[in-house]
Amino acid sequence: MKKLNKNGFTLVELLSVIAILSVVVLIATNAVVPMMTNAKKQVLATEANKFVTAAKTLYVNQNVSGTKCYSLEDVINSGLMEKNDEAYSGSFLIEENSGKYTYKIWLSNGTNLVDGKSPDITSDDVITSSDDASEVCGAQED
Repeated sequence: MKKLNKNGFTLVELLSVIAILSVVVLIATNAVVPMMTNAKKQVLATEANKFVTAAKTLYVNQNVSGTKCYSLEDVINSGLMEKNDEAYSGSFLIEENSGKYTYKIWLSNGTNLVDGKSPDITSDDVITSSDDASEVCGAQED
């Protein structure tokens, strides 16, 4: 009688492994994608808070009073904030009324947006939107 070669896997075994791996990948993808989305929102919130600090410093350094709108480019060009690799656009509105200051920020990275929020921004303040945020506070000022 001829001996059979037992050095491999059967087709059924290979298909079973592929099916199991497919299910594992599907479950992992559904768990990882929301975490990645939340992480991107957290990064935008952190950048927005940096922008707030830099814009406040620029306002004080320029001895401005009343209402002032700064674009993200204004703050970067002042040297108070470094240009990020992301395609950010944004604007920052400072309003002074009888010694009280109010702040609003708009910042976008092309997929997420901080829309007219006050400082201490969290990822909960970030919405999914492709809107450009570079001219928003200039329109508010008029």
